[in-house]
Parts: sequence; C-alpha cells; structure tokens
Amino acid sequence: MSAEEAQAKVELATTRYTKAKAEAEAALEDLFDAYAVAAQAGRTADDLAKNGTFTASYIRRKLRERGIEPRKGGPKPRTR
Repeated sequence: MSAEEAQAKVELATTRYTKAKAEAEAALEDLFDAYAVAAQAGRTADDLAKNGTFTASYIRRKLRERGIEPRKGGPKPRTR
C-alpha cells in the first residue's frame, strides 16, 4: 500500500467516525427530549430508567437541564 492510499484510508475512516459521532450525539439528544416529553406526561425517571440504559438519577439530571422540575414528594418527615 502506498502512502497516498494509506492517507486516503485514514481520511475516510476519520470522516466516517466524525459522521457516526455526530449521529450518535443527535440520537442521544432526541432520546432525552423524548424523556422530557414523557416526564411532562407524568412518567417518572424511575419508570424511564427501567427499560433504558441510563440510571434514574442521570435521567433526572438531564430532565432538570431541559427545565423539567422535580416532582413533588421525596422523603416524608418522621413522626416521633
């Protein structure tokens, strides 16, 4: 293989990698946008995490970045 052929292979691989990375990032943004819509419709981060690849806490963080406020609730105060 000549130096020109090797360089052409490197350039092709770089182009393919850059395109795949951009598509993956766009798909990830689409996923979290869909999570935001689902959260607005009443789904919890725990529900969304059951079938996904991300933890509920990571999903909550991404939802907050998109302006979705945490649901009311949380730990209840103990009575003595």
